[in-house]
Amino acid sequence: MQTPKQPLLSIIVPFHNNEKFIIVALQSLFEQISDEVEVIIIDDGSDDSSKALVGDYLGQLHFQHIVFISQVNQGIAETRNVGLQKASGIYVTFLDGDDILSPAYYSTLAPYLRNGEFDIIDFNFLEFDEFPPIEEACKNANLTPYDFKDSEIDCLKPIFERSNWHLWSRIFRRELLKGDKFVKGRRYEDVIFTPFQYFKTKKIAHIDQQLYFYRNNHQGITRNIKNKDIEDILFAMYKMIYFIKTHENDAEMAKLVAPMIENCFIEVKKMTKKIHGYYYYSPTTVELFKLAAKLCKNTSMSRKRHFQMKYPLLDTYISKINSVLKIR
Repeated sequence: MQTPKQPLLSIIVPFHNNEKFIIVALQSLFEQISDEVEVIIIDDGSDDSSKALVGDYLGQLHFQHIVFISQVNQGIAETRNVGLQKASGIYVTFLDGDDILSPAYYSTLAPYLRNGEFDIIDFNFLEFDEFPPIEEACKNANLTPYDFKDSEIDCLKPIFERSNWHLWSRIFRRELLKGDKFVKGRRYEDVIFTPFQYFKTKKIAHIDQQLYFYRNNHQGITRNIKNKDIEDILFAMYKMIYFIKTHENDAEMAKLVAPMIENCFIEVKKMTKKIHGYYYYSPTTVELFKLAAKLCKNTSMSRKRHFQMKYPLLDTYISKINSVLKIR
């Protein structure tokens, strides 16, 4: 009896109440892949028609490696953990249920995955609102290895400054993720999970091509702010600060991670203002900001942000006065 060949790539597709977009997302995937790809689709407790739609669609397909799981709602982080547990491919990546893959996605990535040289391959993405962009397949995609020859800090600095940590805009060697999990109950799990994978390997490359189309879904979690979202962003900031403090060369590592901490701080400011009308910070948040300011003192962080982080109560006081004056 012939042993089934290990899939080259596992693509995890989690969805919840996504009847409007999920089939379009799956079509963009299945119209271009071969049997060397494993697709793990997870319905996270949908109560609309999306589960039935996916079941009917998959019934029309004839692919070797398809796993369809339906579970009680557990949240996106735990759902992705389920996908990682089920994945058997050499590489693994993600597709969100309301997004679309470029028609050039797999034909561009496959040769590099078959070569097996890299542990992480990241690539560009394009945002759209209603209609996906029309992209021509690029036969000669430009792949550039990250250059670690001189300095790890200098090599990783550009990507840390951009702070684009989406899971779906990169491919991971599955072994690289071994032992790691998404933190259950946390949103913005990309920020909590992805950056730290870049410290595990120097076999990283970038493809300068838009291979993923991200839908600006105004019903998505990033559009509907809650206090829990603030807690999750602060959790990501705490994890970064802990990483700096436990790293041997903490001063240099702070220079690398500072843009991420600054980005988290900006997001918290925006969220609190949207909820409270001004920049409101709890006592524990104030202490976290002060610690972050201390660690990021001699980094590329802007003076304005560093001052606001160092004196968060002053930031609150000024914004509260401004909000009152605006009302009057």
